[in-house]
Amino acid sequence: MEIRYKPGSSLAGDQGIVLVTSLLLIALLIGAGAAAIVAVQSDLRTTANLNGGNRAFYVAEAGINHARGELQSRSGAMNFDRALQTNAGTVIVNNSNFNGGTYRVTRLAWPANSSWIRVVSAGTAPNNSVSEVEAWFRKDPGRPPKAIATSGDLKISGSPKLIGACGGAHSNDDMQVSGNLAVQMADGLTAANLNVAGGIIPEGMNIGGTPCVGSAFCANSNDQQPEANRLDSVEKRAAYEASHGSVQFYDMPRINPADYTPLVASLGEEGKGYILHGDGTVTTGPGVTCATNGLCTGGNLMPLPSGWSFSEGSWRIDGASAADGVFYSEAKVDISGNVGSVSLPWQATVVARDSIRISGDAYMRPYPTTSLPLQNHLLVTGNDLEITGNMTASYTPGAILVHQQMKITKNPQIAGFVIAGDGQPAWAGDPFTDSSAGVALNEISGNPTVDYSCQFGCLGPGCPWPLVAVVGWKQKF
Repeated sequence: MEIRYKPGSSLAGDQGIVLVTSLLLIALLIGAGAAAIVAVQSDLRTTANLNGGNRAFYVAEAGINHARGELQSRSGAMNFDRALQTNAGTVIVNNSNFNGGTYRVTRLAWPANSSWIRVVSAGTAPNNSVSEVEAWFRKDPGRPPKAIATSGDLKISGSPKLIGACGGAHSNDDMQVSGNLAVQMADGLTAANLNVAGGIIPEGMNIGGTPCVGSAFCANSNDQQPEANRLDSVEKRAAYEASHGSVQFYDMPRINPADYTPLVASLGEEGKGYILHGDGTVTTGPGVTCATNGLCTGGNLMPLPSGWSFSEGSWRIDGASAADGVFYSEAKVDISGNVGSVSLPWQATVVARDSIRISGDAYMRPYPTTSLPLQNHLLVTGNDLEITGNMTASYTPGAILVHQQMKITKNPQIAGFVIAGDGQPAWAGDPFTDSSAGVALNEISGNPTVDYSCQFGCLGPGCPWPLVAVVGWKQKF
């Protein structure tokens, strides 16, 4: 039987509903697709902005690292000291094309007498992305690698003790060791390669005697020293020479006493800063003017500080007491008296344009000045240093900085470190470039003790180059 539907029946009417429903579904799908496209485009824009912001942040961070390197560098156009002396807004570094972005690091306001620098690095990236990072740099005191560091030959004999975490000796030239030296550092004895006429010439090490190297117990008597640390055979000494006689060259600081003259003069009478002139007069600031050759004029004329005298072209101390303070001498300094005492040491920082000789049983400690660059200094010389008495300078650590050679003998007790530059590096107008007179070579003999902790350093112009550390940072936007 055939079934036919008449027009206008209910089934025929449902055809319109299906059409409308289909159109609505298509419209909904189109709307959902459009919404999805808009959402994807929005996500892409957000991702692009986020990526651009991240890139700008990393570019700004690269600027911070570049600025730290520039402030660390001795040869940098804007080293730490120069940056400290400039006003806010000073550009430290900038780069107009760093992986498609730019950065510019400028100094922000911060107290002028601080050992910190506050900077901001503005970084840019594609899509007009910008980020700023603020950071604080701190200058940490410079420290040599070992208790003794010399540019020239170093001869060690007798029974010296180089103790402490950095108890050791380094020479940029030859090192000759004999006797019963005690060294706490495992790599405590090192000699470097010397670059001569474009070629590397190995300068070496010659070890004799029975030194003990690499243990705090080396400072004990011989029968209590660890056998493994005693270089008591030809084979042990040869092996140590081979592994330590050709190491990295140590970059010596420029030890120019003239660099200290403005610091000493600025202390004035209140800060106990005295300029001892080569004619026997004494002045103090303000008003003292010093040339780059270390000779000074002007200032307020002062009576001789207690305990000091001038004769035969040298400033001398030959009594049991002397005025405390920071002293800059244009002439030689000779300390022959038993100045100070065990319970009341002489508090002095002595900087001499010429040599310093200590032959008495002096009891000394660095003068506790408020001047940051002068703190922790005991002796600074533009020529030689001779310590031939039983000096005791072990109360607090002090830096001993020698432009030419040093000689330490007998039984001195020293806390801190000793650097002897062998006349290098020199400078224009250096009055003592010839080491032929005075101390012939760097020498340590007798029974001295030098106790040096790696944590001790100084910030003066003749000190080892300081380390610049990032002590804090924050992203501004």
